[in-house]
Amino acid sequence: MAMEMRAQESVYMSEDLTRAIAPYAATLHDLFLHSHCSSCFRKLPSQPPHGLSCMTCGSVRYCSSGCLSSDCEAHSSSGECCFFADHIKIASPSFLTEGTSDPRAALRLLYLLEIHGLVSSDSINQATRIGGLSASGIGETLGQGGEVAERILEGSMLMSSARKMRTQTSVVSANGLTVETVALWAVMINSVAVQISEERDLGIAVYGPSFSWFNHSCFPNASYRFVLTPRDEDYVSDKSEYPAVPASKEVAADVWHAWQFEDQSTHALGKYGPRIVVRCTKPINKGDEVCITYIDLLQTRDARHSDLWSKYKFICSCKRCTSSPEPYVDFLLNCDFRNLNSPEDVAMSAAVEDLNDILQQAISVYSLDDDPKACCDMIETMLSKNLMGDLQQVEYSQRRDILHPLHHICLGAYIALASAYRFRALTANTEGKNGAASFEMTKAAAAYSFVLAGATHHLFLSECSFLIPLSHFLLSTGQSMLDFVECINGETRKNVSEAKFSFASCSTGSEKRDSMQYNKFRSTCEEFGKRMLSLSLQCWPFLAQSSPCLEKIKNPIDFSWLGSAIVQSFHLSKEDSANLSCTDRLPVNIEKQKECILSLAVCCITFCKYLASICYGPQHYLANHANDLLEGIDLAQ
Repeated sequence: MAMEMRAQESVYMSEDLTRAIAPYAATLHDLFLHSHCSSCFRKLPSQPPHGLSCMTCGSVRYCSSGCLSSDCEAHSSSGECCFFADHIKIASPSFLTEGTSDPRAALRLLYLLEIHGLVSSDSINQATRIGGLSASGIGETLGQGGEVAERILEGSMLMSSARKMRTQTSVVSANGLTVETVALWAVMINSVAVQISEERDLGIAVYGPSFSWFNHSCFPNASYRFVLTPRDEDYVSDKSEYPAVPASKEVAADVWHAWQFEDQSTHALGKYGPRIVVRCTKPINKGDEVCITYIDLLQTRDARHSDLWSKYKFICSCKRCTSSPEPYVDFLLNCDFRNLNSPEDVAMSAAVEDLNDILQQAISVYSLDDDPKACCDMIETMLSKNLMGDLQQVEYSQRRDILHPLHHICLGAYIALASAYRFRALTANTEGKNGAASFEMTKAAAAYSFVLAGATHHLFLSECSFLIPLSHFLLSTGQSMLDFVECINGETRKNVSEAKFSFASCSTGSEKRDSMQYNKFRSTCEEFGKRMLSLSLQCWPFLAQSSPCLEKIKNPIDFSWLGSAIVQSFHLSKEDSANLSCTDRLPVNIEKQKECILSLAVCCITFCKYLASICYGPQHYLANHANDLLEGIDLAQ
């Protein structure tokens, strides 16, 4: 009984496919319960008064009387208030460490479904769907045991106890599953992290069929964004009909009942909660399925399948996962440097898995032990030993594995190193440490951010789906470059008029892009790519200098130097080809390098703003942040 969403008309890229969909249930993470409104998710005032609190449990807060009155019934009648006041006290330490947002969302979900008659005994007995939401796989999960099963059992027990304070009843199905167990599992596999800024996600939200029926693909043609409803305003759709509609065969009556309820009764859902909008990132033909991604796309097929199975209990059968031979992007992400010019599938060896273990251990040292220096040392030692370089053929034959800059382990390494060096530079500046050390760390952060963006850009040129991670990496690169420009001589940004540039096919304004032509989009991206390449040829040797790992990478935008299997992204002039092949170190003119890096920062930020407006819309936080950075440069002139 698989559900899906299809386009009822042909659409261009960069067009909203749904209205702003209200959630069935939404809860803040425990960390933000006292800093954000539990109804609208907005940040509470930092100065007194800090908002209104629930008088019974005192655990949830609201920014206004309107938010309080809108959420009060769901908070109290669902059992969430009792959960906070009494039952959370008996939870195990490990359960509390993981947070309570899942069971609280499940309580709210059950309350909404029950008052609208969307929970049937058949759906609980079959344990396949509840209120139109998938609940398949729960039997296997509980049967396998482990941490997830333990969390489901403890969470559903706490939910049942809290609900008994309100209903005095407990529903148990013929298969032994309680309605609380099924609802909690439905939340765990259907909820999405609510991200309204570049900081960590604020909480989770569960949406009805209008969103939950969008299936996953590893080559998605759509993305989504969150919208906070304006205060004291009811939701009013600006269109009577949107392109994405449900499609399936042999669907149970209660499933369609859930769809019709949501489609016709938006007023019955939360008045304020974070709404979600699905937007196409590629042209879609009439009748084509519309898919989003549930996971990180910069993974190998085996890693993606493992990720999807552990979280959602299904194996992906999209075009990317079933193609033979595997797509170019997966070939690059997984192959050994020695096999780079062999266009056949390359299986991951035990040695590469060992390298991935080292990377994950280093990330844990950084995130859990708060030791970014040890993280950098571990990863750079691993890259120095295993990243391709100027080795002789006999040395290649003696090595177990040799990585190349586009390998998935290298991409993970760049992400960790860029973050760790950025943190170390910030700490050094705060503590007033050696200026030279701060300079090198800021430079390393900028360089690793750049090579990550460049590698993702190369994948994007072959598959448009990667524009989503690329937009985020470009912003991080631009910001790191700006930080480095300031660090070069300790001055604020100035004399940047020469860094400003524009593209005829890319306005940096905020006008709607609902009719973006694909060919125009590709030509604009090509212009950005050429600009980044031109600037990288001038400044990359300086950015990579003194780093054994980075010096092995001849250029972070054009990877044609890796071999003939690499798709030629750009046609280099003879002069640029000579610069790319040159290994002689020339005297560094700091002022010229500063101007070049500043121009590169502006290019990356402008490119980010362009891509963000396409995959999210011009008012998305990513586009807004990019615009703020560009305006900040203008103010410094």
